[in-house]
Amino acid sequence: MMIDANLLPFSVDELVKSKVWHDATPEQRRKFLSASITFDTVLTHYADKYREKKTIKGEFIACVLWDFYYDLFCSPLEQGNGFDFELEHVYQVVDEKAPIDQYSERLLDEALHPKRWIKRLKLAYRENKVRIIASAMDDNGKLDLELINDDSVEYRDYLY
Repeated sequence: MMIDANLLPFSVDELVKSKVWHDATPEQRRKFLSASITFDTVLTHYADKYREKKTIKGEFIACVLWDFYYDLFCSPLEQGNGFDFELEHVYQVVDEKAPIDQYSERLLDEALHPKRWIKRLKLAYRENKVRIIASAMDDNGKLDLELINDDSVEYRDYLY
């Protein structure tokens, strides 16, 4: 299978160093690549859509989505042995289903149900609105949407 590595949402160099990748069948690799691209595309679409609103709520949703993206997707793929570690410690063999298959299915399931993200994050926003707005104020009391990113990581558990 020939794929332009520049089109993938992660570094192929790190992935191919992993034991999991070497042990995976061609079909498992295809499913992982497909799920990865789908997850990346869908999450990017929603994060960009909400950021474009240029509201506190929109920025909050976008920032938490990006935190979720980093934790679920980037972190395991960019940290040297992260892929092996993630799949070995987080995804166990269940019903003879390999960890790479479970991870691929998780990415695909998340991508197929993005409205769950939005619903949960709107709930998080409603429950924490005062605190979120306060964190978006700069030292002069002016609204600065970029400050929302500083605290957004605290809300990513709404997506797990």
